Amino acid sequence: MIINSFLNCTERDIQSKKFNIFVGISLGNKYFSKENIKKYILWALENTKETVLFLIADQNHAINYEVFNSYNREKALQLASRRGDKVELTIKKIIESLPPEKRSLIKVARWEEARESQYYKEKIKIFLNEFQENNEFHDFIIKIVQENLGLKTKNINVLKLEKLSLYVLDELPILLNGVEFQSKIYDLHPYPGLSRLDDLLMSLQSGTLFPQLAAKLEIKHKIAEVEAYVD
Repeated sequence: MIINSFLNCTERDIQSKKFNIFVGISLGNKYFSKENIKKYILWALENTKETVLFLIADQNHAINYEVFNSYNREKALQLASRRGDKVELTIKKIIESLPPEKRSLIKVARWEEARESQYYKEKIKIFLNEFQENNEFHDFIIKIVQENLGLKTKNINVLKLEKLSLYVLDELPILLNGVEFQSKIYDLHPYPGLSRLDDLLMSLQSGTLFPQLAAKLEIKHKIAEVEAYVD
């Protein structure tokens, strides 16, 4: 694995297995081919503290179908769920090819399961309210959307940009505090490419950006991130 950047951690931290690793699989990111997913799995198994979690971001991807394909909410969710099914099947087939002692160390979760934590339920309300009431925070989130989606956002109106922002807002409580799954905290996130979203996460953790919001969030587990590419 080629790691270009370390946020909230060091190479030594990872080598000493300080964190439980989770890999977020974005349905819109073509980098997550079967071959690359397998390489992430093997790297994570070598460096995780106890177990590895693969989190499939399927339900929030429905927002993209609503905005760019003009699908209604129900159809968008169905399509996102089907794509999530395919990704989950791919991951599970890779897991089945591993030695038995490795298989039990890998967990697979869908986005809805990550939303079940009490932290998420409490903090998503704070983020949504901040987006509505704080113009500076609102504009910051909009810029994240524009940078992440590039030219796809060039000709869409503010209402659609705000709709797309729900994807980012939905991620924040999960990524900020680490993923809680089956009574375990997963707090190291390798991903192929960092963005303004990652700057926001780190700044909220340190309280250097939107300090009043950061205080409300009562962050318990500071997530670490690495910009990681397969070699």
